[in-house]
Amino acid sequence: MNARAALVITAGLWVVAVQATELATTHISPIDQAEMVLVPAGPFIYGEEGRKLRQLLSDRLQAAWAPNYASEAPRQTRNLPSFYIDRFEVSNARYSAFLRAQPGHRASRYASYPQFNAPDQPVVGIGWSEAAAFCAWAGKRLPSEEEWEKAARGTDGRLWPWGDALNEASFNGRSAGVYNPAPVGSHRSSDSPYGAADMAGNVCEMTATPWDATPKHVMRGGSFLNRLPDVRTTVRWATPDEDNGTKWLGFRCASAVKP
Repeated sequence: MNARAALVITAGLWVVAVQATELATTHISPIDQAEMVLVPAGPFIYGEEGRKLRQLLSDRLQAAWAPNYASEAPRQTRNLPSFYIDRFEVSNARYSAFLRAQPGHRASRYASYPQFNAPDQPVVGIGWSEAAAFCAWAGKRLPSEEEWEKAARGTDGRLWPWGDALNEASFNGRSAGVYNPAPVGSHRSSDSPYGAADMAGNVCEMTATPWDATPKHVMRGGSFLNRLPDVRTTVRWATPDEDNGTKWLGFRCASAVKP
């Protein structure tokens, strides 16, 4: 074999090896049949600088400062390994399948309310422990708030999943006048750079990250009750109703990339 042939073969083997390690951009979670999207490894911009946020609120949004905004600072670069996250919030249909497979877990507080119990609406009215149990049953877990933010924001530091444009019509929020959760994926103009839907508005989403030194956990994304300032990709919240669940709080699952 001459040197050129050896080089061609070696290059070909290298290409095959690279292709073999490429990750699928989407896949179907086998237990709950949820579509998941890939968030690739690498750095991203996390958080927001307080002075920039105050200027945004006063100049573009004409909105008041809220105490929880202070926890968004500082704006910084963080790094995460690759992971998958559900494209859609967990729906009532998916949660019902979990209850059938795992008897003994608590149903939604709003299971008998027609404005909250459609099969394709995100499940609400369940506590953090039920959300965590669902994800564990599905072979997944709740995302950390860092994972949630990268999945919603991408790597360019954008204000909302769709970018930096002020657009109340891009999400199910207060301006829509609906005042209840829309079917998951109804506002695809609010998809994140990775294709995760409803990362702004519809329902707030639980994460695995504790809220400071309390037993509560960070929630992200804003809900159908919120306007643009509160559905930004960096807004952090916690609620005293975490254990029992509320009508505006849901979740989605994440999973590590398996070797």
